[in-house]
Amino acid sequence: MNQTKSHWKYRRLFEILPAAITWSVILVIPVIASLFIPRIFAYYMIVFITYWLFKTFFMSYRLALGYINYSRDMKVNWRQKMLLIPGWQDIYHLVIVPTYKEDQKILDASIESVINSDYDVKKVIYVLATEERDRERAEIISQNMARKYGSKVGHFVSYMHPKDIPGEVIGKGGNISHACRQALAYFKTQKINFDKVIVTTMDSDNIMDRQYLSCLTYKYLVDPDPVHKSFQPIPMYFNNIWDVPIFARLIAMGSSAWQLIVATRPSRLRNFSAHAQSLAALIETDFWSTNTIVEDGHQYWRSYFHFNGNYAVVPMYTPIYQDAVLAGDMRANVREQYLQKRRWSWGVSDIPYVMEHTIGNKKIPFVDRWANALILWDAHISWSTTSIVLSTSSWLPILLNNKFRTSVLAFNFPLIYSRILTIAWLGMIVTLAISALLMPRYKGKRPIKKILSDWLLTPIVLPISNIIFSSLPALESQTRLALGKYLEYRVTIKSTKRSNIETKKVD
Repeated sequence: MNQTKSHWKYRRLFEILPAAITWSVILVIPVIASLFIPRIFAYYMIVFITYWLFKTFFMSYRLALGYINYSRDMKVNWRQKMLLIPGWQDIYHLVIVPTYKEDQKILDASIESVINSDYDVKKVIYVLATEERDRERAEIISQNMARKYGSKVGHFVSYMHPKDIPGEVIGKGGNISHACRQALAYFKTQKINFDKVIVTTMDSDNIMDRQYLSCLTYKYLVDPDPVHKSFQPIPMYFNNIWDVPIFARLIAMGSSAWQLIVATRPSRLRNFSAHAQSLAALIETDFWSTNTIVEDGHQYWRSYFHFNGNYAVVPMYTPIYQDAVLAGDMRANVREQYLQKRRWSWGVSDIPYVMEHTIGNKKIPFVDRWANALILWDAHISWSTTSIVLSTSSWLPILLNNKFRTSVLAFNFPLIYSRILTIAWLGMIVTLAISALLMPRYKGKRPIKKILSDWLLTPIVLPISNIIFSSLPALESQTRLALGKYLEYRVTIKSTKRSNIETKKVD
């Protein structure tokens, strides 16, 4: 069972509730309201779409702010700022990269981005975390990379995560936890304090920005309590952005834009994908969870409750570049994109854990712990319902209620609704404009034709892709959780076609 183990008596209740609320919002309440109180429901939908309109403009503002912060930070010489802070010489970086059946070309690009950073790479310990389930390939790749890169960093080592460990699920958490535990011996031998080691975990396709390590070191050193923080770079899915189909490109653009938005609101920021934390804190929290497939977001909650609320995420506008989904033909790409989003939305499985500790941990101020819990609920319910409600629920009174269909409100409703939606699309222009500014060039040039086609097709593609690749996978995750059909870990297929990587090769 790939869940954080607990015998809490209300666990199943909070596994069922998210799906119960979601299905009520998208189906039960709209149908009943359309049949019995259609006028009230129609007015409610007008209020809802108006709220969504204001929320869209608010997110556009946040995105613009995020882009300004990103542009500012990308111009900063973080190494120079770091050198002015006492103690920078004492900081070491442990970079853990888990791999399972990935092509070595992908791993080469990842480690080369670390080597080419502007930080002293002799203070970088690079750990390749392999799986016994892929022993033959893992041993060959480990040997190749050790021979090729062993002298390029302070220390290169690979650790093989044993298979079938009792109590562990198949997933990234068990692998990186095992690797981090094994790496402790190196720091003990070298007499390096654990609070002077910053651990970054990133996937095999991740490309570290050249200034990432210097920026991370600076932010760690100037923070008054860095051990009780994690540091979250901006994931940007740009490695192969011009190689993927338009729907995958729009999703990648949207995911990158969303991370910029959330970065402007640190109180809502959570660990996602690549992130960093002090080795001292990881030891105290027993590393990452080994019985959930969403170890990144779950690590926030484990740390938050372990440190009794004395824990926060520090935003970094320095990016770590990642792959958009690219897998064979169109059918395979659609499938991989859906499965990736389903795994991301499996973060809903954190709700029972969060509720258990929100109710039970009285050491955290009441408002703080409950506000955090409600943010989690809102995120997952909105994720699964908003696109479907906006697309379908509004028309149910007209479709299901003959009496209401002939009313004046029913006659005017489509016009009111469509005009509000049209105004809301103005916010999308901001997103498209900023995305165009963020995305890398293609073979040294701006791919104007692709950018224009994206702009023209977005109003058609986006509503459909939001339902297929956002609401539906989230709905499936919640329904699976309610039925006790827990999701198993699955690695997204990685392609070696990545036109936008311009990593300088190591001599």
